[in-house]
Amino acid sequence: MAFRERSAWVMGCTLALVGGFYLKLVIGDGVPPSFAAVPFVLGAVVLSIAAQIVLAVVSPREASSPVDERERVVIEKAAHFSSYVLATGVVVGLGMFMLSQDGMKLFHIVLTSLILGQLAEYGAQIFLLRSRV
Repeated sequence: MAFRERSAWVMGCTLALVGGFYLKLVIGDGVPPSFAAVPFVLGAVVLSIAAQIVLAVVSPREASSPVDERERVVIEKAAHFSSYVLATGVVVGLGMFMLSQDGMKLFHIVLTSLILGQLAEYGAQIFLLRSRV
């Protein structure tokens, strides 16, 4: 498994774990988003840094190598795909806001679409790297 693919797996799992924890706190337990945002951001930052350090220690040569042309294309295609996920969530959130005038619901929908968009990007990177685009 290539370094970029391992990195996408680790980042995707990290975001799914931390994002799921945030959504459980806010939606499941009713914690105000302002209180739940701190552990979300800290957890995402700390776990991401720790995971990237572990990946770099395990394979230092791959970690320091520049992105090659094929990986650059994969990263661009994955970002393009994930932008549709993000845009769909934002449009749905804005539509819901127009109907309900509930700003907190808009916030949750947009944040969830950010998380899902990033997960879609990591998933697309893994798929494209495995399919040898």
